[in-house]
Amino acid sequence: MTSQADAPGITSFTDDQLVRVARLFASDASLATHLDDLPADAGRRRVSLASTPHLEMWAITWPLGSSSGWHDHGVASGAFVVVHGALLEEVALPTGEVVTTVVTADEHRSLPPGLIHRTSAFGDSPALTVHAYSPSLAGARTFEPEQLGPTA
Repeated sequence: MTSQADAPGITSFTDDQLVRVARLFASDASLATHLDDLPADAGRRRVSLASTPHLEMWAITWPLGSSSGWHDHGVASGAFVVVHGALLEEVALPTGEVVTTVVTADEHRSLPPGLIHRTSAFGDSPALTVHAYSPSLAGARTFEPEQLGPTA
């Protein structure tokens, strides 16, 4: 009998591989339909594109004013590609400092395990992104702003 650990196929992904698979899914022109008819006051919408114990793929729409809130992805590495619009990414450093980056269409970000960050729609149009995570997001956590201070 073959266990899941012995099953054939890719069971772990490098940062570059996560970016490449996110770009592959982002190249699907039909993803833009997820931006149609977004209510102005709605939050993000996530659509699962693929899910295995070793890889999760998501398309996320970001109406104006929407945000992920502060979170990490547990032990998962991740990457996202902006398909349309722009995201503001804020990364909380262990010192308590917050580093801000704007990620625009066709750009990507790699996300190491344990990175605490928040992403928000940026600019004057909604955004669409494709995300890849490995392994699954089972250990992801959310944080309140007061939890982001310096660590001992």
